[in-house]
Amino acid sequence: MFNFHTAYSIAKKELRSLFNAPTAYIVIIVFLVIWEFLFFRSAFLVGEASLRPLFDLLPWMFLFFIPALTMGSISQEKSDGTLELLLTHPIRREEVLLGKFLAQFLFVVLALAFTFPIAVTFGIFGRLDFGVVAGQYLGALLMGAVFLSLGMCVSSFFQSAISSLLVAVGASFFFMIIGFDMVTTRLPFVLAPVMEQLSVFSHFESMARGVIDLRDVLYFLSALCIFSSIAYLQLLKLHIGNKAELFRKYQFGIALFAGCAVLVNIVGARIPGRIDLTQNHLYTVSPSTKNILANLPDIITVTLYISRELPAQLQPTLRDVRDIIRDYQTFGRGNIAVSTKDPSSAPAIAQEAQSVGVREMQFNMVSNEEFKLKNGYAGIALSYAGKNEVIPYIQDTSDLEYQLTSLIKKLTVKEKPKIAFLSGHGEKNRWNDYSALNTELGKEYDIQDLTFTDKQQPTISKDIKTIVVAGPSQEIPADTQTALKNYVEKDNGSALFLIDTVAVSPQTLSAQANKQNLSDFIKNMTGVIVRQNIAYDLRSNETISFSGGQVRYFLPYAFWVRSNAQKDSQSPILSKIASIVLPWPSSLDADEKSVSEKGWDTQTLFSTTKFGGVQSENYSISPQEQPSMKDAGEQRLALGLMPKKDQQAGKGRMVIIGDSDFLTDQFMQSAPENIGFGMEALAWLSQEDSIAGIRIRQKAQQRLAFDSKTQMAAVKYGNIAGPALFFALYGAFRLFRRSRIQKKVYE
Repeated sequence: MFNFHTAYSIAKKELRSLFNAPTAYIVIIVFLVIWEFLFFRSAFLVGEASLRPLFDLLPWMFLFFIPALTMGSISQEKSDGTLELLLTHPIRREEVLLGKFLAQFLFVVLALAFTFPIAVTFGIFGRLDFGVVAGQYLGALLMGAVFLSLGMCVSSFFQSAISSLLVAVGASFFFMIIGFDMVTTRLPFVLAPVMEQLSVFSHFESMARGVIDLRDVLYFLSALCIFSSIAYLQLLKLHIGNKAELFRKYQFGIALFAGCAVLVNIVGARIPGRIDLTQNHLYTVSPSTKNILANLPDIITVTLYISRELPAQLQPTLRDVRDIIRDYQTFGRGNIAVSTKDPSSAPAIAQEAQSVGVREMQFNMVSNEEFKLKNGYAGIALSYAGKNEVIPYIQDTSDLEYQLTSLIKKLTVKEKPKIAFLSGHGEKNRWNDYSALNTELGKEYDIQDLTFTDKQQPTISKDIKTIVVAGPSQEIPADTQTALKNYVEKDNGSALFLIDTVAVSPQTLSAQANKQNLSDFIKNMTGVIVRQNIAYDLRSNETISFSGGQVRYFLPYAFWVRSNAQKDSQSPILSKIASIVLPWPSSLDADEKSVSEKGWDTQTLFSTTKFGGVQSENYSISPQEQPSMKDAGEQRLALGLMPKKDQQAGKGRMVIIGDSDFLTDQFMQSAPENIGFGMEALAWLSQEDSIAGIRIRQKAQQRLAFDSKTQMAAVKYGNIAGPALFFALYGAFRLFRRSRIQKKVYE
């Protein structure tokens, strides 16, 4: 009968053997130093509080680290003749395998544990999502267990440790790339999804997102059992030979088990079941979506146009798409009808897909050492009450929930709240400057331009929820200012003021004062002062590229401030936002007494770090010039205003920001969280529920913020050198003590 205590004793003996020889210390030091060195080469250039790049390297590091660990686990025992001696004792073969596996698995756990200080330090200097980190470490342990069982399986076939090492590296490499495009494009399309399901890499990547999927766990456990069973069969062969009836029965049974395990994984790919560990539940349907789905007035038809012959690299995406659609059906309470059609199966279906807006895509495939193009469909169409909306092509699922929910809301909402953009005074244009924001707002609001002619007495309709004043550069007439004031103070209207007190030319990197900026109007109405300066931050900023002759440089640019949300803020605008990027912003001052006398309560939304400063004249904004640290301190950049509790009658809400460029299309690509903040701010001002939070949680970047370069160097070199130094000192101490013991003479 199997005895776990025996397996545990073997594991302890194997661990002692590992740590009583210098090889183990060399392997673990080399593994950690190379892995962390490759990670830290670009970690601070990217500046994101994420361990994703670290774990992207791990499968390739395991490719050599684990075979080096397992190469002598059984082959060396066979070569030395100690395996037969071991099995003559009252020890079962499965106890030997489990004991050796446990010892090596604990060694891998130890190696991974010494990278956890990176997570701790990144959590201190940034908002690290420890739910994602938990998924990454769990995925790493399961992947390591599979590679360990594969290495032991290979080791059971050889007597030479070197042969075992080389074959284990090759076998591990095979199970890594089996689902890669370079392999699957050479196979019949019917086999491509199967190969993707058998790849270790795709299942590890899925779990490293912070999602524990039942299908991924099933794959890892199945692979672990299959490789361990084959290793057991090899040990049995040593004992009874390969011609014995018992051996043939075991051989057939293990082959049948392996076939069933592969079949279960292929069929089980359709079975949902997952736990979302991410901090913001990135892969779980949000409350906003659940609320919209629960209150659908009628049935919405969702049609998936997916070609059968799509490349293997799209299969994980399609799996997530089906999971999300299944969740929508669940929360739709019968009002979401789903159908799947293959346009490649019939010309009529292909014509139908194209008529609703799902476009045919092209992807590369390799055939006979040549690149060829293959056509296919992967889109979604939504139909409701004779109206249609479409997602033409699904590239990934990072913002699929936002797209689906916004389109459902667009189809079902009868009357949208109105938002108006003031124009005619040099303001930013919503069609040209804010086209991305305009598109997203159009899914939830009725967007209008607010323009007054000279012959028209300015009046603002009360059905407009919010007015956006985006960077005026020309004089706004007094009667228009009066209309704005009455709208905010008497008609319960809200306003988003984006004020540029300094006009910046990005092409020439020059700046000059903007006299017609509406700052006096804001001061008189609220007591908030928008200073005529450019704020900067020497610690929390963006890295930009610029050309110096024929060479392109990357430098931190202090005038593009990476502003973190105020930590103690209770504003609902900031509930889902960590930071935004403000290019060339102006600082804000608020005399609390003056603001209070005018009937407002203020709340700081964004500011610089304590390493912030301002340029008030002789503006020099070249990336090559370092602003001064003189008089450095925190600078307020964005404020929210609410009417005081005793003066709420007629007063609306306001958000004031000393910058109008951060919502332009230029900054939407490098800082997608900016558009999320703009939408959340407008939702708060309009007092409407917003789905912007769905987009923000997927797009927002968590940034690292160091107070000094010394901190940055300490994190980098401390994490690289610390574990290596620990193992070097501990190994030297243990080996020295062991050599002293061996020299003792016992009488």
